[in-house]
Amino acid sequence: MNKLFVLLLVAVSLFVSLSSNSTVIADKSQSGKASLLATPTPLAEIERIEVNKKDALIGCFCNGFKNFRGVCDQPDNLFIRVKTVARNPQNTPLIYDYKVSGGKTLGQGSEILWNLQETRPGTYTITSSIRGWRGVSSETKTEMVTVRECDCHCPCDCPTLGVYGGGAIRAGDNVNFVAQASGGSAAEIAYNWTVSQGEIIKGQGTPQITVKTSSVMTGEIKATVEINGSGLCADCPKTAFETATIIK
Repeated sequence: MNKLFVLLLVAVSLFVSLSSNSTVIADKSQSGKASLLATPTPLAEIERIEVNKKDALIGCFCNGFKNFRGVCDQPDNLFIRVKTVARNPQNTPLIYDYKVSGGKTLGQGSEILWNLQETRPGTYTITSSIRGWRGVSSETKTEMVTVRECDCHCPCDCPTLGVYGGGAIRAGDNVNFVAQASGGSAAEIAYNWTVSQGEIIKGQGTPQITVKTSSVMTGEIKATVEINGSGLCADCPKTAFETATIIK
């Protein structure tokens, strides 16, 4: 009887022990699933992008030439400094990648230059991403910079215009006339010639023409030039003339 009672106690103890162990295993199993489903914190991720200016001013064109006076930025100021700030507690080796909607990037790493010299007015974006070993976040960060054209007041500077040549010529000879436009703010000048008599045989549209006379012509030849061009102000003198006297 005593032996039977002892065997019964042993059986109960084993049952309780197995039940307890199975519970622990089940708990460990559930904990393992929870840990697998949980999203691990990345070892490195981008916090923000810093740019040293978000509003850039480019020089406007005055009479065909770039004007950087006043509040316009000098060319060097259109190099924007960009810094990617990353949270990287484990000092994981990182590779930084950048994409821009305009201009181009110079350098590599967490700090670079963004060249906006050749861009036109508008808003441009730069996007930063990082690469590395496992545990690096794949998220990106984007920042914007606006490029505006200066409100330039371009001064008017008229060229000095004159016509030279002419003199005394014999009837039937050719005569040359030369226009000279010096100074001023005009980028390009076009020349249009008219003569009171004779025929322009060379140089129309250029600063110098050749006029052919006939043997029956007398008096004077008046050669008049009219200039036009980009950057030539409306109130600038645009015509000048010179004469040649025909002799027998």
